Amino acid sequence: MESALHQLVGRVERALDAGQYEVGVFLDIQDAFDNTPTVSVLKALSERKIIFAVRQWISTLLQQCKVCVCVRVGDLLLYVITKCGLPQGGGLSPLLWSLVADSLLKWLSKQGVFAQGFADDGVIIIVGKVLHILSDIMQRMLRGVQKWCSDRHLSVNPSKTDTILFTRKYKPETIRSIYFYGKEFR
Repeated sequence: MESALHQLVGRVERALDAGQYEVGVFLDIQDAFDNTPTVSVLKALSERKIIFAVRQWISTLLQQCKVCVCVRVGDLLLYVITKCGLPQGGGLSPLLWSLVADSLLKWLSKQGVFAQGFADDGVIIIVGKVLHILSDIMQRMLRGVQKWCSDRHLSVNPSKTDTILFTRKYKPETIRSIYFYGKEFR
């Protein structure tokens, strides 16, 4: 965590020293471990060219790992069965989630932006001198994040998402609104 934070702060400081703007969006994949479907894990394993036998073993592990909770409330008996997600506390779960999330970080990197993840949190940073162009690029990146999440049956928690403008300018340009999951960010 400290290494990731140090790398991020270093990037921000270098851009500020060069007189540039930086637009950052900090986001959280909603209930990433609880909601990651097996199909998304298998897709990530396949993209990494993990051998078929290992993919099948992981698939079986995830699909047969069902939790049933029985609760009695007065005369009412409730059964809850989980069918999706990565086992909480499982030694393999952080690795599997990292493989799923890595595809998003790779895509963002190929777009020429800085992206960093830590567990189910992420940041996208765009650097430049013209603020409205940075806003347009960020909007395009966020559409890509939304599509990535949709393709993997995941979503970003809008209440845990925020945008920030890094600048040393006393009176910066006005930043264009950026929309993400229907929420406006300025």
